[in-house]
Amino acid sequence: MSRSIFLLATLLLAQYATIGQKNKLVIPGPKQLSKKEAEAEDRNHNCIKKNATSFTTRLKKYPFNLSSQVQLVSFKRDTINSKQGDIRDSLPRMNDTICYSKLYEVKNLTLVQVDQLTDILYNYGYSGPIHIGYSSNCYIPRNAILFLDNNGKVIEYIEICFECSETRQSSSKISLGDMCEQKMEMLKGFFKKVGVEYGVTK
Repeated sequence: MSRSIFLLATLLLAQYATIGQKNKLVIPGPKQLSKKEAEAEDRNHNCIKKNATSFTTRLKKYPFNLSSQVQLVSFKRDTINSKQGDIRDSLPRMNDTICYSKLYEVKNLTLVQVDQLTDILYNYGYSGPIHIGYSSNCYIPRNAILFLDNNGKVIEYIEICFECSETRQSSSKISLGDMCEQKMEMLKGFFKKVGVEYGVTK
């Protein structure tokens, strides 16, 4: 009886391995879009206001739900070791702490401005289904959104490079919504409206 079970298990394992090999062989490559599909893809990357999520609901999204203050900041290249002249393109930090003394501009957002920011992030999205994501090898961040707790400690941040249209979040739990084509320009305009200049207008 035990021998029969062993033989059955062996046959099943062999069949599973064969199926696995066949599945690996039939993985399709990236689909070549037709001209019509490519034009539709480009159109669908455009931003439209597709949601009407209320401000109260938007504030429940992480990390806004844990923040008592949201700040827009700008910063210049951070020199880590002044003797060797090492340069880092990132928010100036010491371990996990943001070095405010090295920030160039700091703007505290009002509740109305947080409403405007979350509206851009969560109510604007792709105008249609997309199949291709765009990215850049360039990344020279000069701006960021900081999220502070009740004690004034930065708990999360979003780095932004407006020049390259790229962002980096301090946590995978942070969502910027759909990064549709014009969203970075909308964020850039928001930074400018709040009064941040470095990395935005100069």
